[in-house]
Order: sequence, then structure tokens, then C-alpha cells
Amino acid sequence: MNMVRERVVEGVIEWRDQIRADPAARKAGSFLIGIGSTMGVVLGLLLISVNPSDLLDDSAADTTATLNGMVIEALESDKEGGEPIGNATLTLFDMDGSVHRGPILSDSSGRFSFNEVERDDMRLEVDMDGKISEYRLLVPGDSTQIVISMSQGNGSSDVIDLRGESHLDDSALLGTLIAFGTILAGLAGISASVSGYQGKAYRRTQVFAFFGLWSRGGVFIGPFMILLGMAIISSTRVQFQKKPDQVAEIAIDASQVG
Repeated sequence: MNMVRERVVEGVIEWRDQIRADPAARKAGSFLIGIGSTMGVVLGLLLISVNPSDLLDDSAADTTATLNGMVIEALESDKEGGEPIGNATLTLFDMDGSVHRGPILSDSSGRFSFNEVERDDMRLEVDMDGKISEYRLLVPGDSTQIVISMSQGNGSSDVIDLRGESHLDDSALLGTLIAFGTILAGLAGISASVSGYQGKAYRRTQVFAFFGLWSRGGVFIGPFMILLGMAIISSTRVQFQKKPDQVAEIAIDASQVG
């Protein structure tokens, strides 16, 4: 058993020495880094090919929207409240006080819907006998569904403003920056692949390959290939410290030992 173990250990050490001195191993690691990084560049190009202005124009082109929501009992405790309220009266007003749509009634499950409503600032009023009236300022289409809770009592509550500033411009800018960052990370990985293939600047090769990981080509496939390439490059580090003719001599010696 000990003899078999010694043979295995000797074989592993011999294989490691051959890998360290074999330029083909270094080139294979560089190739893996290059492939993974190229996948990242392709991903970045796909991301940037979507014109953010098209998304903004499409959003602005929608002048009407459907306003969906639900009316429920206000939560009194962990065990009380939250039940749907049917037959609540809902009226949609323009900001000048004129009725825009309604009144309509919520169904037995508390749900309501205003179809094809213009996307302008509006005020929604919800009334029901024995309940405190609720008011909401909103823009139809900004939310997929609004939930209105009503409490027992008389009178009306304070107006709640649900209107929010649109962040579509910021989202489009962020997406563009991510796309450019992905491309730059991929190009850094490709640069690492070239320097690794040439056997130049070991630290620069590994640092640029690390940046290439952030290109995220193929989600995890590209980064995995880059990591594998970095591991192979690390095992052939001695080749970056030798001149090309010395590396060739080491490879010849290793093959003769084999």
C-alpha cells in the first residue's frame, strides 16, 4: 500500500513539474482566460445594443393606463384586519375637482379597476358608510396595484400622495454604465490572455484576468473559465521569470525526465 502511495505521489509531482515547465499549459490557461473574457465583451455589446431612449420613448407613448387596486379593512392587530371590503364607492377626480371616472363599487373581494385612464395627476376618493373616507393622489399606471385600507369611523383621513418622481432616466443611465463596465472588464481579461500567452508580466496578467471576472460572460461559464485559466497560469508562474529560450530548455529537460 505504501509503495502504491509513493508511486502516486511521485506521479503527481512529476506531472506538476511538467505543467510548470510546459509552455503549452501556459498558453492553454491564457486561451481559457481569453474565451471567458470574450464572452463578457459579447454580453456588454448585447446590453448596450438596447437603446435606452427607445425604452423612454415607449414609456412616454403610453398616454393611458389601467388603475387596479383593492380595498381592505385596516389592520388592528396581527389577527384582526386585512379583510376585503366590498361595495366601497370609488371616484376618480381630476386635480381641478371635476369627476374623471366613476363612481364605481369594489367587488366582493374588494377589488376595483378603472380602465383606459389618462396618465395625469388625479385624486382617488374612497367612501363607505361607517368608514373613514380615504384620499389618494396618484398617476394611473405608476403602480400595478394600489391597496387602500379603511378604518371604522366618520369623516375623512389626510390625503396620501402616491405620486413619485420617475427614475427611468437614472435606470437607463445605470444600465448603460453597467454595459460599458462589462465591456471594459472583458477587454482587461483579453489583455491578460495576450500577455499570458506571450509569457510576459505575471502579476499584470493575473490582475487583469481578475478584472475580467467581472465581465460575467455566460453568467457563470465565462468567470469559471477565467478562474480555471488563472489557476493554470499560476502553476506556470516560473515561465514568466525566464527568457523564452530558457523556458524551452526547461520544457526539454522535463520531457526527458518523463
